[in-house]
Amino acid sequence: MSIADSPSITGLKLGMPIADLTSVIGPAIKFKPTKTGEGVFFQNFIEQEPPPKLTGTRTMYVRYFNGKVYQIEIFLDDKDQPSKLEEFTNRLSTYYELPREAWTVKNDRAEMDCGSFRVNADAILNRHIELTDAAAFAEFDQKKQRSKKVKKS
Repeated sequence: MSIADSPSITGLKLGMPIADLTSVIGPAIKFKPTKTGEGVFFQNFIEQEPPPKLTGTRTMYVRYFNGKVYQIEIFLDDKDQPSKLEEFTNRLSTYYELPREAWTVKNDRAEMDCGSFRVNADAILNRHIELTDAAAFAEFDQKKQRSKKVKKS
């Protein structure tokens, strides 16, 4: 599957321009992208209601590189929701049209390799889903490793 085939989670999509994040989180939550085009946006909704597009979200991380989203990590509010991993992955597969048989489960964590992106899920503390653009993550990681080597020199 390509990045274009990756699911949109609460309006967030892998590869979307980071400038479009405001349309998802709404104007009440302040977000100013870094000038470098890379960073992490973190927001929790423990003491406040999430905006309408993020209903059911407890905490979110949106990681971006080169001005585009490469990873979306959402912790869901578990009020009145089943927290068994198998039920959660079945719901994710149905809702996002992902193949149920593609999940691999190890140590209470489920992973699906979709080619250009990966989906991870668990229900250890709260239901949690993470989408990662594999190529963008690798590029970001390489840049980070090169930066570490330069600092050591």
